[in-house]
Amino acid sequence: MDEETQEDALLRAAELVGGALKETEARCGVIALFLSDCAASRPKTSPPPEVLRELSELHAHRASLLRRQALIQQALDCAVGRRPAPAPLPALPDRTMVRTQRQIQQVRPRRRS
Repeated sequence: MDEETQEDALLRAAELVGGALKETEARCGVIALFLSDCAASRPKTSPPPEVLRELSELHAHRASLLRRQALIQQALDCAVGRRPAPAPLPALPDRTMVRTQRQIQQVRPRRRS
């Protein structure tokens, strides 16, 4: 039995995440149609809370899948044994404002005796 390479495992993971993403988006579409039908037939009533909760959970799951998909793609873009292309480091944030703010917050008013 031959071993699965890292690239094969990543490609399989990409397929699995892609399939899960399609299923999640399809379920979101079905719920959106249901909510649209509810709004058209009963415009003054709010949709069932469990449907809204499921839609919210599906959106969170979809965001998680998209992050995984991006990580898998980054791993695929970087060949095994090679370092990623050097990219310039981001500029350091200006810390003088933070320090000044901390110094001001640390100063306590003196009590008069």
